[in-house]
Amino acid sequence: MILLVEPISKNIDMYIPAYPLPILEIGSYIKSHLPGLDIKIISIPVDYGLPLDQKGKEEIYASFLEDVQSMKPSGVGISCTAISQAEEAIHLSEAIKAADPNIFVFMGGYFPTLYYEELLSRTSAVDIIVLGEGEPGALRIVSILEKGGDPLGEEIPNTAYRRGGEIHANRQPVRVDLSTKAPMDLGLLKYPMAYDILPYSFSRGCPYQCNFCMEEFIRPIRREVPSEVVREDLGRLSKASNAKTLMVSDALFRSFHLFPMLRSLGLKVNFETRSDVMDPSIIPEISNAVGMIALGFESASFDTLKRMNKVKDRSHYAKYVGNTVRVFEEAVRNDIPIMIFMIAGYPGDTEKDLEESLQFVRELSRIKGPGGYVFKIGECRVYPKTKLYKFAKSLPDVIFHDNGVFSDNVVTRTSRDLDFEKILAYMEEIFHLSNPTERLQGEILNMMPFFRLPAKSLKDASIPECCYRGTGRGVFDARSGSLRAFREAVPALTAKYKKLMAGERSIRQLDI
Repeated sequence: MILLVEPISKNIDMYIPAYPLPILEIGSYIKSHLPGLDIKIISIPVDYGLPLDQKGKEEIYASFLEDVQSMKPSGVGISCTAISQAEEAIHLSEAIKAADPNIFVFMGGYFPTLYYEELLSRTSAVDIIVLGEGEPGALRIVSILEKGGDPLGEEIPNTAYRRGGEIHANRQPVRVDLSTKAPMDLGLLKYPMAYDILPYSFSRGCPYQCNFCMEEFIRPIRREVPSEVVREDLGRLSKASNAKTLMVSDALFRSFHLFPMLRSLGLKVNFETRSDVMDPSIIPEISNAVGMIALGFESASFDTLKRMNKVKDRSHYAKYVGNTVRVFEEAVRNDIPIMIFMIAGYPGDTEKDLEESLQFVRELSRIKGPGGYVFKIGECRVYPKTKLYKFAKSLPDVIFHDNGVFSDNVVTRTSRDLDFEKILAYMEEIFHLSNPTERLQGEILNMMPFFRLPAKSLKDASIPECCYRGTGRGVFDARSGSLRAFREAVPALTAKYKKLMAGERSIRQLDI
């Protein structure tokens, strides 16, 4: 028996009640190749709840480990797609090993791929790490386990492990042929009907290599899932799921030719793409099937965008900014909510750079419509082994919390005269230029029910008791029924905690 697990993420701000797509794709891939295998997928937030304090966390882990003991898996695979999951993924692996040292624990995702050395140095509870795309390596590990073998006794391509006190990496990158991608099997989930959002990747990889992104470390070449595979997958998934909101999980969506099919399935589509990629003329044609558009814009300053490697030259910059305005105008004109992602205080920024972004947002905010918009701006973080880390270290006036891969590593000074207090002031002013219309708030509530709310607000007395699991208010129920009740309480919570909603990300992280 094999168990695949999605751990808790401390960052509740962007929590989306969606199927755990990475391990669902991997689990479905394994099952398609080993149809007789007993394999289960657990999403800890949905299957056990979100811990709001240490006692709640202990309750969740006690229930999870009790289930593990009854299932008796030979192997447990843990997905770690974000830095905000890293410490919880380690805690999870150590809890599993403590309960049963014979269980083989493997891990994969963005964080383990980039930081396998740090992870294997910090814990001995992870036996092997799958680097890059997970399907081939995970299948090989599971096949060996099911035959009673030891995966550490074989050379598995694109894995990292500890042997003889040293860390080894067997780098032989294997890309998945997306034309043979296995259909996603919702039957592997414990509560397949408890999710509000249907996620799907129309492509993998990105060729742009922005300095703050980790995608190139896993998939530097973009490849699209063939249209016929998408049609088959989504047609089946829409019938097997209660979710009617499709979340496109890749950040470079271009498959607009599929909208007639998506519309026929009754799906509302939320997608993200680059500011210079989307053709604004498409928007009127797809408006009745779009729930929300998200644009990765980052900054209005040419100097900042150049440092980010978002634009090549002034000509590219003019297209980048001009296209953003046109997409924004068309979205507002067609009553489509739009979210603009921005980064405040990028290494090397001066106050002039932030002022340019503020003035740009002020101009956009003059445009009004029932769709509404939000300028989601956050502070910059710098992590080791990234291009941004090397760049930030090369600038003498930049200060950031250089505390390793398991820390927030926030940039607190970007240049000689731009400190964190000024950065936060610009963040707050830009965020409050948002136009939170009723439709926008409805879409955000649907997609991100905890958006911008401080973590402490999830224990507020105004929240109905049905939103919690167990005794007390230490475990939040993240299943669809509970979230429906919670969404009714959000307007009052938003009014009560409004001053905190433009603050640092740290106040929106679970304190566990």
